Amino acid sequence: MSALQLSHDELVNVYRTMRTIRRFEERVMQEMGTGDIPGNTHLYAGQEASAVGVCLQLRDDDYISSTHRGHGHSIAKGV
Repeated sequence: MSALQLSHDELVNVYRTMRTIRRFEERVMQEMGTGDIPGNTHLYAGQEASAVGVCLQLRDDDYISSTHRGHGHSIAKGV
């Protein structure tokens, strides 16, 4: 299997998407800590590269399905 070749702009976009996912997860954790978001959640922090890597290969009209840790996949797909 050959390595995926990405341009500089694509690599920057991958990094930005991973940072967006991490910032979202950190904000969810913060809001849950203050009680502004009640209930439970399963955070995706630390797994950002998995979602970004998979979704990078998808077309705009491809569907994704996730489990209880779906925030990262949704953000990586462009929600």
